[in-house]
Order: sequence, then C-alpha cells, then structure tokens
Amino acid sequence: KFSFKNYFKFDWSRFIFALKTIIIIGVGSIFVIIPNIAKKIEHGQWILIALCMTQGDTVGGAFTTIKMRLIGTLFGAMWAYVTYLSAGNDLFRTIIMLCPWMFFCGYMKLYPQWGYTVTIAALTPIIVNLGRLPFADLLPAENYVLLRIQQNVIGISIALVLAIIIFPLFAIDLLKENIHTTLELCRNNVESIVHIYNKVFHHEDNQENLIDFSTLDDIKYYIDNQRRTFHKLISTQRTLVGYASIEPSCWWLNNGFSTSRYKTLVQQQIDIYRMLYHINLSLLRINECSNMDKKQVENLRIFASDGLFLPDLYNEIRNLSKQLNDCFQVWSSYFYLTQTKSYQIHRGSIYHRKRLLKTDLNKYEQCLNELHQTVVYLQQEHQKSTNQLLKYYFQRFLSGEIPENFVPFVKNDQADSIFIAISAMYYSITQLAKAALALGTTIHDVFELETTDLYRPF
Repeated sequence: KFSFKNYFKFDWSRFIFALKTIIIIGVGSIFVIIPNIAKKIEHGQWILIALCMTQGDTVGGAFTTIKMRLIGTLFGAMWAYVTYLSAGNDLFRTIIMLCPWMFFCGYMKLYPQWGYTVTIAALTPIIVNLGRLPFADLLPAENYVLLRIQQNVIGISIALVLAIIIFPLFAIDLLKENIHTTLELCRNNVESIVHIYNKVFHHEDNQENLIDFSTLDDIKYYIDNQRRTFHKLISTQRTLVGYASIEPSCWWLNNGFSTSRYKTLVQQQIDIYRMLYHINLSLLRINECSNMDKKQVENLRIFASDGLFLPDLYNEIRNLSKQLNDCFQVWSSYFYLTQTKSYQIHRGSIYHRKRLLKTDLNKYEQCLNELHQTVVYLQQEHQKSTNQLLKYYFQRFLSGEIPENFVPFVKNDQADSIFIAISAMYYSITQLAKAALALGTTIHDVFELETTDLYRPF
C-alpha cells in the first residue's frame, strides 16, 4: 500500500547516501563554477557529468559503471574521429556515417552486460560530430575528441577516489547480508516442511506452529511467495559477486576473496532450495491424490508393503529440520560478523563482537561432521529399505502369488501416485542433506580463506 510516510520517514542509510551524492556533485561543480578552473579545461561540464553518471549503490557498482563508461567513451571517440575524417563538416554525410554505428550499438544493447557501454559509445560520436559543428572553426574534431576523453578520464579518476573515501559501501558487505537473508529464508522453509507435513497427514504435534496454514491455499501462497523472494535474492547475489570481485575491499579488507567460491555458494543455495521446493510439491501432490480416501495417507506413511519400505518420514523430516536449523544459524552468523566497519556505520549499527573466535571454526566443523553422518545414515537406510522391498516382492512372486495380491495399490492410480510421491520425498530429503553438506563445506572454505593466514580445505 502506497504511503508518503514510508517514503519520507528518516532512514540512516538513505541519509548517508544522499549526503554522499551532495558531496560528489559539489566536487564536480567546482570545475564548472570556478572561472579560472573552468577556462583551463573548457568549462569542465563533462567532468561534472562523469561524476554524476558513475555513482553507484556500492563501490563495486560504481567501479563497474566507471569501467563501462570509459570503454564506451573510447570506442565512441574512435568512431567520431573516423566520421570526421570521412565526412568533415558536412552534416548530411555525418548523419550517414553515424547510422551504421547507431545500428551496431542498438544491436549490442540487447546484451545486458553491454547495455550501458554501448549507450555511451552511441552518444559520444553524436556529441563530438554534431555538437562541434557550430564551433568547427574554433575547435577541430580531433581536439573535441581529445577534450571529451580528457574530461571523462579526469571525472572518472575523481569518481574512483570519492567512491572509496566518502562513506564507502562495499558490495562484499551487501553480498554477505544477502547470503545471510537467503540462509534465513532456507531455514524458514525447512521449518515449514514439518508444519506442511502435519497439515497434509493430519499429524498432531506439540511443536508451536509459527506459520498459519489454515487452508491448503495458504500453503500454496506461502510456497509461491517464498520462491519469488528466493529468486530475487539469488539474482541480486549474482550481480553482487561481480561487483565485489573488482572493488578494492578484497585488496585490503578481505584477504583472499574468491569469486569462484562465492559463485559456487550461489549454486549450492539454489540446489538446497530446489530440494525444499520438491519436498513441498510432493506433500501437496499427496494431499491432492488423497482427497477421496484420507486413510490411504496414514497407511502409506508407515505401513507400505508391511512396513518394509520407507521408514517413518515424520521423524526423518523433523530430525533433519532441527539439524539444518542449527547449521543455518551457525553459517549465517559468519556473514554478519565479517562485515566491514564502514558498512556497520552506514547501517547505523555496531556489533558488540569485534572479531571472530577460534571456537567459531570448531562449530563449523562440528556441523559438517554431523551432516556427513546424517547423509551416510539416510543413504544406508534408503538402500536397506529398497533391498528389503525387492526381496519381499521377489519371495512372494516365487511362491506363486498373483502380483495384484501383494503389490500394494496396483489397481489404484491415486494411491500409486501417493506411493511414488512419498518415495520421491524421501529421496529429496537425502539430497537436501547432501546439498547442505556441500554448502557448509564451501562456507567453511570461505571462512578459513578470509579469516586465517593458512588456508586448509575441510
């Protein structure tokens, strides 16, 4: 709901960013307002424009914009000079020369990574060739090209310095906060699986239900909403990884920043959420197929094939939920504790803990060891149940019985779908534990890489 109060209420981070913008524009205005400086650099308007157009939400974002603007200016200036050599001061021929360049830039603009670069490259020859025609006698095209490059380089150089020294907001800090938020979202989804299971299987549990699932529509809305939020977070993470890889924070504030490991971290979060999503969909599918006969669900939950297949899923889900909940809390704490001091000032919050403790690393290793044991247990239990089921069916078949008499639900398509969904859900639970183990291993590697002098893979 739109509210002016929410738009104009005081926010410390927005105040800092607005103050930074004023300072940067003020510095750029010096080259335009002060007469002596303006005369020496031909009024310096392109310095001011470069400073204004290369601001970013983060230092890495500003550096990325600066790099793209510089590349676009250089390529555009080269085509501007070629246009001048071919067309001179003839307006008609100049426009003809600019047309293929506009077509090329318009084509390349369809690629997101080249969008801003080709925009600058397209505008530069227009400004140089068409903007100089009224002053052709006073300022030749080659001088105009050099002037634009010179002023852009000056403006970009000043922007580089100001982005670092004036309330710097590093992309690595936003990346860590984003990962922390994503892990919290995954933790909430792990907890919600137990509640959805209770709702679908009509299972009574003394555990407090933190999520209101009055109807199945509430469950579907919750799952879809969480999925949209997750995809937004992951999309932002991919962008921030690129920004963080080029900003100076990794040179002196975060020793050993590894782009490859953070990219792996992004993919592993996707793997975890995919398994969580599959488990939720399996539960909903079971509910859809069991509308005709609710007793089928309870029978399938434990007593499929005389209890030989699929151990009690509720205990497996609940135990893994508690374990992953503890692991996500430990892992997400790292990304808060290692944020830079400038980011804490920018957010208006200083944490009491100034440094990481040696026991933090021990907690990480303990979580990984427990997860590894869980993965081994789930794999062995699933394989053991599968072998028992096959042995049971084979013995009944050799005794001369008709398969319809001992293969459960062979004549009931809905029950058969439930049986498959439960089997798939158990497999997804095992894969969820494996994905969590891989994620924890990568976070452990990042932990040691960024906080210790000696890197040792776990």
